[in-house]
Amino acid sequence: MDLGLNIYKQHESVDNEQTLGRISLNSSDMYKVMRLDGSENNAIPKKRSEQFLVGDWVTLDPQIDFDLINERLPRYSTLGRITGEEFHAQEKDSASNIDQLFICFSMNKNLKSSRINRFLYALKKENEYQTSIVLTKSDLFPESLNLAQQIADKLKIPVFCTSCITGKGLAELRSSILPGQTVSFYGNSGVGKSSLINAIAQKELMSTNRISAKTDKGRHTTTSSRLIPIELGDFVLIDTPGIKSMGVSGGNLKQVFPEIADLSEKCRFNDCKHIDEPDCAVKEAVNNGTLERKVYDQFIALEKESQVTKGYLDQKLAKKLNKKAEFKKATINYHHYRKPPM
Repeated sequence: MDLGLNIYKQHESVDNEQTLGRISLNSSDMYKVMRLDGSENNAIPKKRSEQFLVGDWVTLDPQIDFDLINERLPRYSTLGRITGEEFHAQEKDSASNIDQLFICFSMNKNLKSSRINRFLYALKKENEYQTSIVLTKSDLFPESLNLAQQIADKLKIPVFCTSCITGKGLAELRSSILPGQTVSFYGNSGVGKSSLINAIAQKELMSTNRISAKTDKGRHTTTSSRLIPIELGDFVLIDTPGIKSMGVSGGNLKQVFPEIADLSEKCRFNDCKHIDEPDCAVKEAVNNGTLERKVYDQFIALEKESQVTKGYLDQKLAKKLNKKAEFKKATINYHHYRKPPM
């Protein structure tokens, strides 16, 4: 198996395949690298401060008991999110070089359109991967197909309605993954990602946990991101831990709120916030009933949170850069005063 190399070469150039490996595990104290022959080994970065993501392609220098990671090849996509909200926000990337992202939602009493919108709005806009929605546990909800069609019609993205109990939708989901692709399943803990992966691979790859009857939530089955080659279908899976919180910082407006994106082009000001600006086509549509108030309120709430989070992260980055500049200046001064007199 090529571990997705042929698709990677469609995005980036590769010089020497013999020295290549792909980061397959990134835990708190170690990396593992998988080679094209399927072997896996412990790995240490040549530059100890360098950070890697599961899915990264790297060049290797084999040692006796481990591989030395020389350098990372460019990424063509990154799976990242904001953990926490507003003043508790942190940027966190969990995987790289993926081709398809399946966002999973359990069809239980907590499923709402606002939750789906939040996940899609929070995704990075510059990434080059296809996004799909997977509705799990459809056997619990008799109107699941109708709901799936409504979501697909609104968001214009693939929606798969699945059940690991009845097998519904699994064949369609499996056939959507092309040979050689790298895919990831994303979602809150307890939505059934592990069961879904086992069903698609037709192999017991993931352990599963019971859902709390009281909270209708699950515990983390996966604790670290992991790259797993799937023989059935010849694709690569990157399994990521379940998500507890999803912050937003700059949203994917056109995908999540296409009607607002279209109306925005008719506003008087290009940077209209759609709150109290004059000649706002969005506010006018809300007032005359052509745009649902519920949709508008969801959009405004996400936008306000996004602005607060983005401001906090920008301020945090500025402080970090200032500290680096101060440290560099102090280091230069230190070496300057240490110079012996001529």
